[in-house]
Amino acid sequence: MEQYCPRCNENHVSKSATHGAARSAGLVGMLVANAAASYTCPQCGKIPLSEFPEEFQSAVKRKRVFSILGAVGVFLAVIVLLFVMQGM
Repeated sequence: MEQYCPRCNENHVSKSATHGAARSAGLVGMLVANAAASYTCPQCGKIPLSEFPEEFQSAVKRKRVFSILGAVGVFLAVIVLLFVMQGM
């Protein structure tokens, strides 16, 4: 989802990197860190979500919710698999 910077209207914003969380907490950590990532303009720096247009904010919030739900689903699936394997 490409979006121009709301401050300068010249550059596309990008999400900040989340490599550290993926290394330390695996898939669940990556999903949660990706949901909490901020947006950065190469010229203006870090930009809060509140400065973006409403439709972009709602799309980002929806993606964050689905990402968190995915992380919870992966976590629960691993726990269920561990219990099933213990019972065998």
